[in-house]
Amino acid sequence: MQLNRGPLVVVALVLSLAVSVESAVGRSVTNEDIRDAILSFLHMFRDTSSKLERHELRERQLGEELKTILASADKRGRTQDSTLEMIVLTLNRMDKRLQKIESSLNNDNAKEKGLYTVDTMNDSIQTWMSNMEALWRNQSKANDQSRMDAVTTTMLNDIMNQNSVILRRLEMFIQRPQPTATDVVNYEGVMSRFEDKLSQLKNNNQNELASSLQSSLNKQERMISDLKDSLNSITRNSDLLPTKQELQEFLNSSREENQELKYELISANEKEVAKLEMKLDVLKGDVVKNQDNIYKALNDAGELAEGFYADVQKSYEQLQNEVKALNKVEQVLIQTADNVLDTKRRIEYGVHQILLEVGDLVKIQGKDLNETLNKRFDDISDTIVVNHNGGFNNLSTKIETEISQVWRQIGIMYQQLTASAGALDRLQQQTELYVNGSLSTMDSMEGKVGQITGRMSEVDDNLNYLLGRLSLVTHEFNQIKSGLGAALDNIRSSFMEVQSRVKDVGPGPNPIESSDSDFDPARTELDNKL
Repeated sequence: MQLNRGPLVVVALVLSLAVSVESAVGRSVTNEDIRDAILSFLHMFRDTSSKLERHELRERQLGEELKTILASADKRGRTQDSTLEMIVLTLNRMDKRLQKIESSLNNDNAKEKGLYTVDTMNDSIQTWMSNMEALWRNQSKANDQSRMDAVTTTMLNDIMNQNSVILRRLEMFIQRPQPTATDVVNYEGVMSRFEDKLSQLKNNNQNELASSLQSSLNKQERMISDLKDSLNSITRNSDLLPTKQELQEFLNSSREENQELKYELISANEKEVAKLEMKLDVLKGDVVKNQDNIYKALNDAGELAEGFYADVQKSYEQLQNEVKALNKVEQVLIQTADNVLDTKRRIEYGVHQILLEVGDLVKIQGKDLNETLNKRFDDISDTIVVNHNGGFNNLSTKIETEISQVWRQIGIMYQQLTASAGALDRLQQQTELYVNGSLSTMDSMEGKVGQITGRMSEVDDNLNYLLGRLSLVTHEFNQIKSGLGAALDNIRSSFMEVQSRVKDVGPGPNPIESSDSDFDPARTELDNKL
C-alpha cells in the first residue's frame, strides 16, 4: 500500500501547483499563498493516508473472519469424526458385552451339570465311625495301662483330624457358589448314632479302663457338642441358601432377558436398516427430481442463449455505432491532449517562476533573520557577560572572605593537632611505662596465683568440713523448728482454751477492775495505735 502513495503525492503536487498558477496569473505569489498550498497538500495527504489505513483495517478484519470461519469448520469436522469414533466404540463394546453374556451363560450351564454334593462327606463319616469301632475293640483286648494311654492319644488325634477334615469340607460346601438344599445330609441322625455308639462303648467298657477313659470321653462329648452346634449353623445357612429351582428360575429369567436383548438389538438393527432404506428411497426421489429440474433449467438456458444471441447481435450493431462515436471522441481527446500539453508547459514555466521567486524571497528573509538573530545574540551575550562579571566579582569577594576564615580555622586546627600529637607522645610514654609495670605485676601475680591455688585447696578442705558442720546445723535447726512448731501449737491450743473460758461481757462500757494507780499513758497510746 505504501508504493501506491507516490503517484497520489505527484497528483496532489500538480493540483496544488495548478491552483497556485491560476491564482498567480491575476496577482503576485505571497508567503500566505505558499503556506495555504502546503497546508492543503498536508490535509490531502492525511486524508489519503487515513483512507488507506481504513482499507487495511477492513482487509485485516476480513482475514480474521475467514480464519475464524475456517477454524469453526475444522472443529465441526473434528467433532463429527469424534462422534463417529464414539459410535464405533460403543458398538464394539456392545458386541463384547454380548459375547461375555453368552460365555457366562455357557459357564452357568456347565456349573449346573457339575454341582457339588456331600456324598463324600457321608462316606468319610461312616469310615470314621468304623475306625472308631475298630480302635475300641483293639483297646478292649489290651490290658496294659501305657498301651491304653497311647491308644487314647492316637484316638483323640484321629478324632481331631477327622473333625478338622469335616469342618474343612463343610466350609468348602458353604463357600460353593450354587449349593442345593436337597443334597444336605441329616447330620443330626448321624450324630445321634454316634452318641448311641459311644454310650454302648461306655456300657461295654471294662472297669479297669473307666477311670482312664472318662476324661477322654468328656473331651469327645465336648467336641461332639461343638460339632452339633456347627452342623446346626450349617443347616440354618443351607436353609437360607437358594434352592436349585430358584437358581434354575433365575438362570431361565436371565436367559430370557438376554434373548429379549438380542431380539431388541436385532429389531433395532432392522429398524435402522428400514430407516436407511427409507432415506435412500427419499434421496433417490430427490435425485430424480433434481435431474428433472436440471433438464428444465438446461432447456430454459437454451432459450435464454438464443435470446442472448439475438441481444448480442443488436448490441454489436450498437457497438459499431458507438465505435464511430468513439472515433469522434478520440479526435476530441487528441485536441484535449494538445491543450493539456500546452497547459503542462505553462504550468512548468509558472512553477519555474514560482521557484525563482520563492528562492529570492527565502534569501531576502534569511538575510533579515540572520541580522536580527545576530543582533539578539550579541545583546544576549553582552547581558550575560555583564551579569557573569558582576556575579563573579561578588563570588570572588565572598570566596576570599570564606577562604580567609577557612585558613584561620586551618591554623587553629594545626595548633590543636600539634597539641594532640604531643599528648599522644605522652600517652605512648605512659602506656609503655604502664605495660612494663603490668608485666612486672603479672610476674608477681603468677607467684600469687600459685599461692592462691594452694590456699584454694586448703579452702576446699575447710569447705568440706564446713559443709559437714552445716549439715549438722541444718539437722539441729530442723529439730528446733519442729520443736517450735509443737510449742506454737500448744500455745495456740492454750490460747483457744483461754478464749473459750473468757466470758463475752458485751460491747461496753465495762468496769475496770484495776486501780487508778496502774494507769500507763504509753500503753494507752499503743492501744490507740493498734
